[in-house]
Amino acid sequence: RGVFSHPPQFCLLGALLAPIRVLLAFIVLFLLWPFAWLQVAGLTEEQLQEPITGWRKTVCHNGVLGLSRLLFFLLGFLRIRVRGQRASRLQAPVLVAAPHSTFFDPIVLLPCDLPKVVSRAENLSVPVIGALLRFNQAILVSRHDPASRRRVVEEVRRRATSGGKWPQVLFFPEGTCSNKKALLKFKPGAFIAGVPVQPVLIQYPNSLDTTSWAWRGPGVLKVLWLTASQPCSIVDVEFLPVYHPSPEESGNPTLYANNVQRVMAQALGIPATECEFVGSLPVIVVGRLKVALEPQLWELGKVLRKAGLSPGRVDAGAEPGRSRRINREEFAKQLQLSDPQTAAGAFSYFQQDAEGLVDFRDVALALAALDGGRSLEELMRLAFELFAEEQVEEAGRLLYKDGFSTILHLLLGSPRPAAATLHAELCQAGPRQGLSLCQFQDFSLHDPLHGTLLHTYLRPSWKPHASFPSSPAALANGTVPVPKPKGD
Repeated sequence: RGVFSHPPQFCLLGALLAPIRVLLAFIVLFLLWPFAWLQVAGLTEEQLQEPITGWRKTVCHNGVLGLSRLLFFLLGFLRIRVRGQRASRLQAPVLVAAPHSTFFDPIVLLPCDLPKVVSRAENLSVPVIGALLRFNQAILVSRHDPASRRRVVEEVRRRATSGGKWPQVLFFPEGTCSNKKALLKFKPGAFIAGVPVQPVLIQYPNSLDTTSWAWRGPGVLKVLWLTASQPCSIVDVEFLPVYHPSPEESGNPTLYANNVQRVMAQALGIPATECEFVGSLPVIVVGRLKVALEPQLWELGKVLRKAGLSPGRVDAGAEPGRSRRINREEFAKQLQLSDPQTAAGAFSYFQQDAEGLVDFRDVALALAALDGGRSLEELMRLAFELFAEEQVEEAGRLLYKDGFSTILHLLLGSPRPAAATLHAELCQAGPRQGLSLCQFQDFSLHDPLHGTLLHTYLRPSWKPHASFPSSPAALANGTVPVPKPKGD
């Protein structure tokens, strides 16, 4: 990306500019606090449910706007080039900005006249940042409150349909930062109200890309330091024409989001992908399933091979259909891992309960999947035997939601809620709430899409049958290729 190789003069400038710039920027950041505090001081929660007006709005809004521009200027963002025209709050109550590539992206708030934002409720406890969120009257969502998302949806709809009473609401619909090479799948939150939105493009056309803060990239301090070391950083903000949803899009937020994503990707000249982040895990949509771009199973295999361990030589000894919980010491002994650091690293790949124990069936299935000597047919039969449960009223065993979700999470990195949804869909074809061995094999081995997916991820040397899709790219709806496991 051009971040790690710098000419000598760049390093010299960094040593001189960065400390001064960062220090001054932090001073300005703390100067923002009195203006942010003054706007909401003495107001009740009921009063804060309406937009702030009067002298508070005039004095504090202009003060925060001016100091925010100074803060970014001190960090090296000397120019903000604006193209297009920002729509009024009546024309477009919602703004959607992309690509979201860095923690510097809030700079887009400045040419947008400080619109309202959506943020995590936990950020309220962060010094200065919490005060700025209260000043902004931000819409807050809590990860720990199941009802929080519903309240956020209602609040977004209330503000977006207020007829211009509320300022515009700005969303980063990708939901996380990427490397700007493609647009991540847009989340539907910005589009639930079904009102017109204005797309806003953010680009950093600098000779060195020091701003990107993405998955497996440089950390916060390095990005901050390298950006402050540049003599001048430029930001391009482009307002695209307002997107007016069709009646079908107004009633289908996902369709609306996908169509706006394609418009923005076309304007940027980059692909619109089905890739999204679930927590810190990048996933793509393949058929009716979400799968990890790089399942943790592959990383576990690298750790074990580096330790000189062959998964096929380990006697797993897991009991079919019965959970046996083990701690880290038992795990290391079972896998013959003598190095405590390696054992701790391998143990961390498995889901732990409140007592720090893992289900040994998870370990057994992961080792079997990494054992290249097993065919996919043998592996799927073992997975069924490990996690299927005996029926109470009749003979035979069935694979229920939890077991099915665990298998797909271990082998493909699928988020458990997505796997549980697919399990419910597969069970709709039968009278029972579980899958028989035959049904599970039909899904995992014979299904043209999901069968090929499992072969591609777990046995990449397998040659597909002519009736299966001919390329991994076809698996991801023609947008994102399913990756092959990387070598050491």
